[in-house]
Amino acid sequence: MFLAHTSANQADQLAAAVVGAMRPPSGWCSQFQPHFLSLIFRELLEVEIDFQRIPGLSVAEASVIFPDPLQRRELIELLVLTEMMVNPIPVELERSLEHWADALNVHDRSLVLARDVAIQARAQAQSDFYRLFWMGEEDLQKANFELLLEKHGTQAWTFTVEEDPELAAQWRSLAQLPGGTLGAAVWQHYQSHSFTTPGELGGANAALAHHDWLHVLGGYKVDVIGEVENAAFGAGSSSVPGSTLWFLGAMAMFEGGLFDSVVAGCQPHQISAEGSPERVAHALRRGTQCKQDLLAIDYFSVADQPLVDLQEAWGIKD
Repeated sequence: MFLAHTSANQADQLAAAVVGAMRPPSGWCSQFQPHFLSLIFRELLEVEIDFQRIPGLSVAEASVIFPDPLQRRELIELLVLTEMMVNPIPVELERSLEHWADALNVHDRSLVLARDVAIQARAQAQSDFYRLFWMGEEDLQKANFELLLEKHGTQAWTFTVEEDPELAAQWRSLAQLPGGTLGAAVWQHYQSHSFTTPGELGGANAALAHHDWLHVLGGYKVDVIGEVENAAFGAGSSSVPGSTLWFLGAMAMFEGGLFDSVVAGCQPHQISAEGSPERVAHALRRGTQCKQDLLAIDYFSVADQPLVDLQEAWGIKD
């Protein structure tokens, strides 16, 4: 979950720490950085922060203010997020992030991605992202996945590269559910977009298909900004390992253009487009308000329940 361990009364100090680490003496590397950070603090902590003017903290000061390892990890995730907004990443920011992570004794999977993109190792960044975020964790649980990856390459992370009749039958069963149920809505989502059924060659694999339940629960489109909203929504709700990296990776791909999505390629500056930052920040808020971890559930077990009832029970608000 994003900023789950930071309270509103610590917001000024957290913001000052981000400024101390990521705003060079000459000013922000991109004007989008302070703008998006202010939106996140407004949506998640309900405070107004002027990231242009607030003075920064040193890492020594921050280490005293934030002794909790969970708070320190959230701070480092914010620093990684801030870095993902620019391309190329200045050496000054790269070194500052490493210094802060070392000083705060944070060893997080997001730092692996940050190191890759900082040296413009695009192929390695893509590989590490798909290996370390939650979909990759699900992929790697399959007994034959390493063989699929070796045989079919990066497409194996997200697509059905060899037919899976059992998975396809499970997904087709959703067509039999009554209208208004979650499962019927997800099946209609697939039909309305002419998506190939998961398990059929070229369709989503089980891990990628998992995220489509969130599209339906949250009402997010399948265009680029809708995918970023969906990642923010899911990451905000979840404590599953690699959930926050989903959102950070989406920022890297669709704002910084720092590496390629296996599904959508490289499409930079999508999140800073007019109206988009507000949508993404609001999606984060909706995720943090959820009462259910949206990545830690077998959706087929609740597919026969009314969609609106699940949305209400899980606290999914407009």
